[in-house]
Amino acid sequence: MINQTTSFLILSSLLNILFFIALALFIAKKGGISYLFNKVLHIFPKKKSKHFDYPPYYWHKKSQFEKLPLSESDIIMLGDSITDEGEWTELLGLNVKNRGISGDTTERILHRLNTILESKTKQIFLMIGINDLINDGKSVTATLEQYKNILREFQEKIPKTKVFVQSVLPVNNKLYLYWQDNNNVLKLNSGLKKLAKEFNYEYIDIFSLLLDSENQLDAQYTVDGLHLNGQAYLVWKAVLEKYMVAPEP
Repeated sequence: MINQTTSFLILSSLLNILFFIALALFIAKKGGISYLFNKVLHIFPKKKSKHFDYPPYYWHKKSQFEKLPLSESDIIMLGDSITDEGEWTELLGLNVKNRGISGDTTERILHRLNTILESKTKQIFLMIGINDLINDGKSVTATLEQYKNILREFQEKIPKTKVFVQSVLPVNNKLYLYWQDNNNVLKLNSGLKKLAKEFNYEYIDIFSLLLDSENQLDAQYTVDGLHLNGQAYLVWKAVLEKYMVAPEP
């Protein structure tokens, strides 16, 4: 009887471990913590808070940006965590303002464009879309439709601002298998290049500069297969310097 009880407990423990491993892998493939956070949010009624659709970090950063002044001589870096994590003022100059928010998607960018549109800044460098694919599970087509809405806002409301459409960056699926397939990233970039031409904006290819021999994000530029280290930002900086307008004396 004791042996049967012990065997049962061992089997039960193993099954529990396997269940949690399977659950962890499932969550990881769906987008990790961001996916889990969004699912938990949707359990509760949205009427509890007007800020319930997006994580607190988004609203806190958005509120900061609404308080911080922008001028027509400023250059804006606009995007998600890959932009957010860049020390752009130190990399490129005092008039370069970071307007990246970690976790951002094309939809979230649209919801916070007002302060940028009102400032009529000189240049905007936009990189967005990877979280649409990874966290929101959107198709390339749906992502491009939202992206087009962003460009339409720029063209209609700040026609004198020079907008640069930056490619979405590659990912490294050997480091983390749950990141997005690079084939989808390539399709998205192909669509972004066409959109840039349609709106008469310049397309900047950063994607190809960070690839390894297997067409993935080179491991020398990343720890997690998605975000960038200092060396990668220097590569990115070197490209942007060719396009940025120096501030007036």
